[in-house]
Amino acid sequence: MHAQAIKDVAEGRPFRPFTIRLSSGAEYTFAEPRNFGAPKNYREIFYFGDSDWVSIDIDNVVEVTRK
Repeated sequence: MHAQAIKDVAEGRPFRPFTIRLSSGAEYTFAEPRNFGAPKNYREIFYFGDSDWVSIDIDNVVEVTRK
C-alpha cells in the first residue's frame, strides 16, 4: 500500500471512518480521527483503541475501505 493512499483517506475532510486490513488478516477500524496517528512520512501508522494501541508498518496493509 502506498503511503499517499493512506494519507489521503486519513486526512480527508470531513473525516470518514475507514478500515485497514493487514496481510495477517487483522483489521483495524478508525471510527474517529483520534483513533489514528502517523508521522509526516506515513511509513508507519498507529491505531489507538480504548485501552491499547498498535503500531502498523504500512508495507503490511493490503486494503483500505471507507465506511
